[in-house]
Amino acid sequence: MSIPPFSIFSALSEIVVTVVVLYTLLRCLRGGRFHWKLLGAVLIFEVCVNVVYMSIRAQQAEAEGSELAAGMRAFYAAHGILSLLMLVALITFYALAVVDEKTGRPNWFRRFPTVTWTFLFFWMTSVVSGEAIFVMRYLLPGSAPVST
Repeated sequence: MSIPPFSIFSALSEIVVTVVVLYTLLRCLRGGRFHWKLLGAVLIFEVCVNVVYMSIRAQQAEAEGSELAAGMRAFYAAHGILSLLMLVALITFYALAVVDEKTGRPNWFRRFPTVTWTFLFFWMTSVVSGEAIFVMRYLLPGSAPVST
């Protein structure tokens, strides 16, 4: 099975996006400057490219749904829901942090470290599950069990 180029691009770009998210949030947690322009650019990219990719894959998964075992369908759905929730959360946190930056208040991520660390845990869970789906789907086709 050949891997669609857009799938490769999305899997790799998600790693880059995650590096920027980790860099930006960890820097804020450690008292550093909030790179709001960098994170904003990555969010725009995420919405314009990776959300489009996820929408395309969701439509394809719907068509392929009968080929996948129920457990895999549930895993794919859980990943999609978690990814969407994490994107919405990041956009919300980003907006709050930008308001803090503009008004001179201490950075939102620093003021709410427990929420930030919890978010990072679930963000990483979302990314790892997405990369696992990529590997199972394209690199280990025998590991994506089909229903009988």
